[in-house]
Amino acid sequence: MSDAYQETILKNGLTVVTYQMPSMVSATVGLWLRAGGRFENKKNNGVSHFLEHLLFKGTTRRSYRQVKEAIEGVGGSLNGFTAEEVTCYLAQVVGKHLPLTLDVLSDMVLNPLLKDEDMERERMVIKEEIKMYLDLPASFVHALFSELLWPNQPLGFMIAGKMEVIESLSRKEILAYKERLYNPSNLVVSVAGKLEHEKVAKETEGIFGSLPRCRRNRFTPVREKQSRPEIKIRTKDTEQMHLCLGGRALPRNHPDKYILGVLNIILGGNMSSRLFNEVREKRGLAYEIRSTLSPFHDTGAFVISAGVDNRKVTKTIQVILKELNKVKSKPVSRKELRRAKDFVTGQFLLALEDTSSYMHWLGENKLCLGKVPPVEEILEKVNKVTTDDLMRIANRIFTNDNLNLALIGPLKEKEEKEINKVFQL
Repeated sequence: MSDAYQETILKNGLTVVTYQMPSMVSATVGLWLRAGGRFENKKNNGVSHFLEHLLFKGTTRRSYRQVKEAIEGVGGSLNGFTAEEVTCYLAQVVGKHLPLTLDVLSDMVLNPLLKDEDMERERMVIKEEIKMYLDLPASFVHALFSELLWPNQPLGFMIAGKMEVIESLSRKEILAYKERLYNPSNLVVSVAGKLEHEKVAKETEGIFGSLPRCRRNRFTPVREKQSRPEIKIRTKDTEQMHLCLGGRALPRNHPDKYILGVLNIILGGNMSSRLFNEVREKRGLAYEIRSTLSPFHDTGAFVISAGVDNRKVTKTIQVILKELNKVKSKPVSRKELRRAKDFVTGQFLLALEDTSSYMHWLGENKLCLGKVPPVEEILEKVNKVTTDDLMRIANRIFTNDNLNLALIGPLKEKEEKEINKVFQL
């Protein structure tokens, strides 16, 4: 497949990156900002997410209903999300409506009303969102795990923020945050689908070109200090015990990230994985068990998550640890390695057939890495992964001074003692 994306950098630092998919009817647009949880502190934790919500509440040119109706009225969809290192406003439309879509998204970002009454209403909405999240242990355990990996620093904070901070955030604080981070040097406009690059670049320049160049945003590097296995428990009356087990991993630009990607698939990345077979298929200990990767600028996380019977959590942990030790000491078979590599490349290529996925691929890479890796280069690096590579990375990551466990459920003192006794590699 061709991966000849096109790029234009405006004089003020804003980057436009596009990929033409002529056979598609649709196009997906994303405004990617270098803003998110890592750019916050304890006093304004949640401000990135709060601001994202508010930008959907109307502009100086459109009411909140007109913002939504402009996109949905032409059959499109409008959305946004806040993550640790990025915030994105996006829309998918039929290709001929790209000019309208760029106009609406830029209007949201440049001209939000941020009215006091909207702030108070959205404050209540976000507080309910936080409560909902706290009531979902399968989700909240991941926040608990992040807090364990990166205590007392932004990467360990909840994206939605803490209730007491959301209650006290002022319009002045939100505006100050927006003025500091929402500027051309921190913005990538990413578009994939039925488009002409020159037209997209010209329209973007017409909207953003007069804005002044600003400094790029920076965040404080993570502090990582651990000498032994760590456990964090939140007691809650639930039907299952929800767990996250793992540790810090590789940053998004690390040369060994493709090796870790293959290792993730072997351990818990699909239904053919070792953990799925050992924990679910052979022993029936969990309905769902998986491993995932979360790469960031200067660190990352490898996380195994599962929901298990309250009485079988110790046994489940022992099975997981056994599999981690096994991949450290015994070479993966050629057949299993080939299957994992084919899964990684297949899923990657399938995702890039979709305009939304390709837009995400372009935007996130350009914003966070400053480049979009060629598809063929990625396929080649995945294909070069060896069994020795897998053992090397496994021995680097799966160590007692990088072993962490977060638990939510009705854990009793006896079970807690049992877990403490077995929780080591």
